Amino acid sequence: MQKTGNVVTFVLLASFLIVCSAHAGQDMVGYDENTEIIISGTVLKPGGCEFRGLKCFVMESNSRSFRVITAPRWFVERIHMKLSPGMTVRVVGSKFYGTDGGLYLVARSVKSLPSGRNIQFRDKNCRPVWSRRTIKRSSCMRIFFVPGQSL
Repeated sequence: MQKTGNVVTFVLLASFLIVCSAHAGQDMVGYDENTEIIISGTVLKPGGCEFRGLKCFVMESNSRSFRVITAPRWFVERIHMKLSPGMTVRVVGSKFYGTDGGLYLVARSVKSLPSGRNIQFRDKNCRPVWSRRTIKRSSCMRIFFVPGQSL
């Protein structure tokens, strides 16, 4: 009887470990199209904060502060995203409240209104553009155009 109990315990433990490891490779921050909003506002803090390994900045729109989650540091550096305090931006993103009570946006895109530069962080299927193999393997930047693939 004790052998059966040990086998059941082992099977349950192995199943738990398999389920946990399956979730480890998923995005740490999901994107929900149902909560997608478009806001324009002013950058308050251009950097210095991170959310689950992703860079973010703080902006204000209509007297509300938002923490805008963008992408991993290596990707932000690679695309030369430069924000400065007081810069006006338009953000398309998925809104949620963090466990700290703060209002967050997972950015699909961030557009600098002074320059008109628009940076895409999520593709049409809401997947992060930095997770594409062509970006990770290539020394060339193919963020906005990948032959044979549309955003």
